[in-house]
Amino acid sequence: MKKIIAILLVLVVGFAAFAETGVGSTTLTLGSSVSGKLYHGFTAADPGSANGIKSALSAAESGDNSYAALDLESDAAQSVGFYSLYTTGNAQATVKFTANPLTADVNGTMYYVPYALSYTEEGGNNVTVSGSPIGSANTATTTPPAAATATTVMTTSSNGLRWDTISLDVTFDGTGNATFGLPEATFSGTIVAAVTAN
Repeated sequence: MKKIIAILLVLVVGFAAFAETGVGSTTLTLGSSVSGKLYHGFTAADPGSANGIKSALSAAESGDNSYAALDLESDAAQSVGFYSLYTTGNAQATVKFTANPLTADVNGTMYYVPYALSYTEEGGNNVTVSGSPIGSANTATTTPPAAATATTVMTTSSNGLRWDTISLDVTFDGTGNATFGLPEATFSGTIVAAVTAN
């Protein structure tokens, strides 16, 4: 009998060693860190959508553009392309434009050609466009004008994807410039778009 009890005891201990001790759960944790994205700049054509902005400005790297065939003796508005903003950062973005006059140095005399920069919103999401026009279309001069100031053009709101595109036009005092008599020269100026986040 002792032998049978010893065998049963060994079997009980054996079953206990291999028995299920409980059912639990395990977890596979997935995660990713998403960085905010910011694309902005000038393009010749309207990118048309958020993905279009991202594609156009990723390829262009800096989003710089230029227009060299402006008629300084025309009073008509002249298109100089588009400016676009695409951002997914949590900070709210503000875009400011500084519109510097066109200038030319002719035999040591500096000529300045001011203009009005106006813009029209083409479409977007969670961006407010304001401030048009910037500057004014005054007659050319050889007197240095006051320094151009930065003017707020766009502000974003909310989180997630915010994007917008504006078309840009410049207007000169063409009649005044013709009367002034601009000398033969290549005139150039810049419109600087600066983005700050807060």
